[in-house]
Amino acid sequence: MEQIANSIANYGVSIIIVGLFLWDWVNNKKSVTEALKTIAKASGNIEECLKNIEQNNDNISKSLDVLQNSMDNQDDKIDKLIELSQGGK
Repeated sequence: MEQIANSIANYGVSIIIVGLFLWDWVNNKKSVTEALKTIAKASGNIEECLKNIEQNNDNISKSLDVLQNSMDNQDDKIDKLIELSQGGK
């Protein structure tokens, strides 16, 4: 009994410190694992958003091309009308 009391007196603080260290290490490991899972999920969401943005940019580019063609056609028509109106004088 005296040996147990001496062992606790001599090594009790060390055992408590090691126990607290292990407890903290396990809790931190769980927290880091959860954070990594959250980051992975967020990365997936970001990737999906980037794909949507890329598709929207392609659609905008096509719309601008169509608009440019329409403006070019209108310019051609206006030029022809001006030629016709000047030729008719």
